[in-house]
Amino acid sequence: MNVRQKFRIHKAESNKGVLDFSHLLDAPAGKHGFVESRNGHFYFEDGTRARFIGFNVAARSNTPDHVTADKMAERFASMGVNIIRLHAADGPIGDEPGSWSSCREAPLIDYESGSSRKFHKEGLDRFDYFAAKLKEKGIYLHIDLIVSREFMEADKLDYPGGAPSCIKRHAMYNERLIELQKEYAKALLHHVNPYTGLALIDDPAVVTVQINNEDSAIKWPMEADAGEQMKPYRDEVQKRFNEYLLMKYYTRERLKEAWTYEGVCALGEEEDPVQGTVRGVQGGFYQPENDPNGPWDGECGPARYADFMEFGISMNRKFYQMMKDYLHSIGVKVPIVTSNLIAGAADVYGHTDGDLMENNSYFNHPLLPVEGNTYLTVGPSEYVSTNPLTMQKGVGSMSTTLLSLGSVAIVGGKPFMLSEWNEYGLHPFHSTAFVHTIAYACLNDWDGLILYNHHTSENWDDQPADEVLNVFDVYNDPAVICQWGFLASVFLKGLVSTAKNLIDVVYTQNDLRTLPKFHSMPSTFFPYISATRNVFLDGGDAYQGHADIAVNAGFLNGADLRDAKHGVYYAWSEYRDAQRRFKEENRLTRAAKGTREIQAGVHLGEQAVVFDDIASIAGDGDYRAFAKLMDQAMKEWGVLPEGTGYVDGKLISDTGEMVFDPEHSRYTIHTPHCAYFSGAPEETILLSDKVSIQSRNERISISLLPVGEGGLKEAKEYVLTAMGVSGMDEAACSAGPEMMGMTFTAVEFKGKLYAETLEGVLCVKAKEAVLEILNPVGDVLAELNGEQAGEQVRFALNGEVPGVQYHLIIK
Repeated sequence: MNVRQKFRIHKAESNKGVLDFSHLLDAPAGKHGFVESRNGHFYFEDGTRARFIGFNVAARSNTPDHVTADKMAERFASMGVNIIRLHAADGPIGDEPGSWSSCREAPLIDYESGSSRKFHKEGLDRFDYFAAKLKEKGIYLHIDLIVSREFMEADKLDYPGGAPSCIKRHAMYNERLIELQKEYAKALLHHVNPYTGLALIDDPAVVTVQINNEDSAIKWPMEADAGEQMKPYRDEVQKRFNEYLLMKYYTRERLKEAWTYEGVCALGEEEDPVQGTVRGVQGGFYQPENDPNGPWDGECGPARYADFMEFGISMNRKFYQMMKDYLHSIGVKVPIVTSNLIAGAADVYGHTDGDLMENNSYFNHPLLPVEGNTYLTVGPSEYVSTNPLTMQKGVGSMSTTLLSLGSVAIVGGKPFMLSEWNEYGLHPFHSTAFVHTIAYACLNDWDGLILYNHHTSENWDDQPADEVLNVFDVYNDPAVICQWGFLASVFLKGLVSTAKNLIDVVYTQNDLRTLPKFHSMPSTFFPYISATRNVFLDGGDAYQGHADIAVNAGFLNGADLRDAKHGVYYAWSEYRDAQRRFKEENRLTRAAKGTREIQAGVHLGEQAVVFDDIASIAGDGDYRAFAKLMDQAMKEWGVLPEGTGYVDGKLISDTGEMVFDPEHSRYTIHTPHCAYFSGAPEETILLSDKVSIQSRNERISISLLPVGEGGLKEAKEYVLTAMGVSGMDEAACSAGPEMMGMTFTAVEFKGKLYAETLEGVLCVKAKEAVLEILNPVGDVLAELNGEQAGEQVRFALNGEVPGVQYHLIIK
């Protein structure tokens, strides 16, 4: 076993020396004017391109005392954080320190008044002061409006009793709950912050206003959550769905006819839209899947599913269009986002009325709720050896990587941010995930990433520096904090190049009415190679975009890609429609005209590649054959240079800068401005022409960043980070329960915080060099003078100094 050193990372201690990354900020926030959405990206009013990287601070951490606000703003700035999402400030009061709730002493909403319609005087003052200190340091603000608000009986609701925290989907249907959201939005955004002299609507430090966190009219409005208390709200959704069916079909007989296929009727004998008894689709955390070729009369049968998706889209768009118009009417000037955590075609499309798109993406997320400091998860899986092309095999579409899951919500022409993301430290080697996600965000030209969650506390000194008491708080996770300066530098300075090519995944309106199990197949390959986005066709089925490649989503048999530079055709169903009334027997045949058959059922030509039967190639969730065929096509078209794409099991970006090799547990970045290696060490890890490492660690993540504005070649100083596994030194895994057809693992966090240090030899091409080993805030723990060996200086590292960050100076 390699050397594991005890670690201490305090959430409020600022970085110093070469680990002070405050130079990445341009204080004060807002100096370049309001953020605007232009040409699919964020720009400031003065024309400067804007990118944002930072943290969520959740619930009680939105109202820190003034001393804590000062310390946290200083800490964030020193890390290179330029955005903070003030998240879930509307949470109900909780007494447990560090809990995901507002503090009793100073909540933003004064719940103890008996209603949720008033601000707490001290809580509002703290919120204002924190926002002002962040702005002063050059840190921008992401504001959300409804996350975890608890509606009280005194709020004069339509039904007896209140509505518990996080029941946001019903607040998209019920008119009284909508009125209360408008009231809150106006009160929060119009309130003048005495420390800035500006209301949030007039403050250019605000990047975006989010209407609704993690919810949708599609996902689970029919679920029996909160018991009988929420039954009137569920009944309201049921009533509206039945009214929608009557509007569309007019009578039960016509609905019955539409829902009948080959003599089987999906409408139950007891169901009647006139009586309001037709069931909707039971949802879940994500938009539920639906097999377009599946059982006709199942609980999620094709006809019922199609109509419920149409209904959900209409309700999403009605609500979000109305709220967006309202926010503009009260003076909001920045881009408005609808919601996040969206992962199905209908759900994504139903959120496209926002000025930007956001998504949430997690890996090894624990099952909620948690018990103490024990967390249930599937796996946990090691990120660097997780193959996105095979991960869905036998599991399902949402079992995937941060990049793949995030990418399903990118929409052409709109900025994109991950508003929440994380790879929680349930697997001890999880450092790969953070740099991996940031670098691919550069490749795909994203606009922001906000990690969940830095800390959950209103005080600066009440969470330990050497223990993980809440896996959702990352303030002392070495894999996050010790790599953060590298992350921020890479993303804010664009040290990884944007892709050379653009790929559009194209959806017809029919594609929105079903969701095959393997619907996210394109996002498991294309974003690793080139920039990828989604395009929805609103008028007809013909794609008229300008991407280098257009891929039809292929749920149903419809998209016409003849005007694309290059088209990729396949279909999960032989029908054009979810009701299985209209077969499309000629589309793929027409698309294959002028091509040659490169293997049975796969046709390749100068403009198109056509898959006659995609299920035979990818229907079990293994997409390696699909990737290999796409690689061949893209290279014949001249879109991919040789040596990039899918090569010997490796995913290599079209820029050639990134290589992801999950089969050998390795991920690398090599650009003129930065280098990174993560995974199972090679004999010699080449970071640059000057710097290489021979590591004895079983797993290691190493980053190399020049100090100053120069590149790796000319630099004389570098910040180097090298760590193996990390976590709690007495953490234990045990067999958990079987649920939902999956076996869970119970991970218990106990002991003290540790990180595995580098063991091996650091080689530097130089006549003289000095290596300083640093603690997590930049203090020098030890200084080493290497041994001269020919044209190299060699530093022998035994892991005995408890530092994973280094300052390398070439003299």
